Amino acid sequence: MEIFVSVSGRICLTLHVLFLFIGAVVGQDTCTMLPGSKCVCEFPDKTKIDLTPLDSGNKPAFDFKEPTVPDDFMYAYNPCTPFSSGDCSNVAVCQRSKDLSHYYNIGNPSTAEFSGTGDAISYSGGEEGRQTDVQLLCNKDANTPKYVVDGQISDKHYKLQVTSCHACRGGCPPGSGKKGLSFGSILCILFVVLVFVYLIGGIIFNRYARGASGKEVIPNVSLWEEFPLLVKDGFVFVASCCKSDSSYESI
Repeated sequence: MEIFVSVSGRICLTLHVLFLFIGAVVGQDTCTMLPGSKCVCEFPDKTKIDLTPLDSGNKPAFDFKEPTVPDDFMYAYNPCTPFSSGDCSNVAVCQRSKDLSHYYNIGNPSTAEFSGTGDAISYSGGEEGRQTDVQLLCNKDANTPKYVVDGQISDKHYKLQVTSCHACRGGCPPGSGKKGLSFGSILCILFVVLVFVYLIGGIIFNRYARGASGKEVIPNVSLWEEFPLLVKDGFVFVASCCKSDSSYESI
């Protein structure tokens, strides 16, 4: 009997130590809201989840949008700064009827609370106890955030989704906000370079190979002298085509 009690005691002690260890490990990687912030949490290693770049000042960064399963309401959200719209005053999340007759505060910004893993932020203190969970979906390639409204998931309880690289631990990768040149920009650059080469190359060729001087060093100078007249003739032709022939009388 004493042996059984001794073994049981050791097992309980071992389990207790194990649970304490697991709790300590989990607690060490908790994202805690920074003091004075409503949208930034920090892990013990000083990496952060910072929603500030998604904020839009005193207007919703994510404007009123229907849920994935449409109902009579639309939902708007701003992660950091309180905004006002209709009867929603200084809110983080606002619910609005489609006919604009009803507005409800469904998330008070002062109640913002990150989940331990930083993959969600919750707001409570809304009208008549309304509350909202915003799921933060990390996508390192999502420089432009994606906003999805799940809508009401239970009585006076709502859910939104925001997908962004700013929802990732440590934020967006360096240089992720930079965009490459568009096809039109590349064409404009090539055009300018070709014109520059054409003019400089032509001037050098005419000056030293042909011995030209004055305006004659300009390549195809006669064409450029006539160019304004050609443009004028083109406009006159187009304008004449658009005018109706006034010489005909209606029958």
